[in-house]
Amino acid sequence: MDEKLNILPENYADWFALYQLCQQLGKRKDIRINSTELGELLGVSQQTAARRIQALEELNWIERSIEAKTQVINISELGTTVMLKMYRSLKLILEKILIAGEVKEGMGEGAYYVSIKGYYEQFKERLGFLPYKGTLNLDLDTLNNNLLREKIAEKNPVNISGFKDENRNYGDVKCYTCHIFPLKNKEKRIKAAILDIQRTHHDENIVEILAEPYLRDYFELKDGDRLIIEL
Repeated sequence: MDEKLNILPENYADWFALYQLCQQLGKRKDIRINSTELGELLGVSQQTAARRIQALEELNWIERSIEAKTQVINISELGTTVMLKMYRSLKLILEKILIAGEVKEGMGEGAYYVSIKGYYEQFKERLGFLPYKGTLNLDLDTLNNNLLREKIAEKNPVNISGFKDENRNYGDVKCYTCHIFPLKNKEKRIKAAILDIQRTHHDENIVEILAEPYLRDYFELKDGDRLIIEL
């Protein structure tokens, strides 16, 4: 079984064909597709797509049958295991990619929320450091933002409870502990937290970082400088 799971260079095109077939599954148990349609998905000719299907069958990654002149494809147990192995490999690779963001001028929104006593006392107690009354805004591109969201989804947040004062109600805030450091100086790595504030005017790709020192001075930052977020 282990040998059959090895995806050799000569099988890379076959694996991509398997991937595209899996994309067509949705909630169905089988795939009804002809070689012309598969060729369009793969960007190859109908003849090449037909060879791909034959190769997948020979590798035992799929099972194929004909029903009323329709080709029915099922992903085999081995094919499913191959996909799972590739998923795990890609996940390990992505976890090693550094998440970087660019320093961006904020609107003072983070400083406002952090300074509110009901929040500030909880930050001190639950994050394990005395936070500066302000946040650093990092602007992430789409890839880095998606990577960050994937990693955050797997972590348990530090929950900051909402409360009410004489003026208004304040909602819950989720914090995710992390470390940050400049791209060129990993040795200056410090503990920090990502604030997930529900009521915010920031774009989704803007991340607010809370830490003990005033980060612009501590790292000697200016707008456009890059910082690494390490979860």
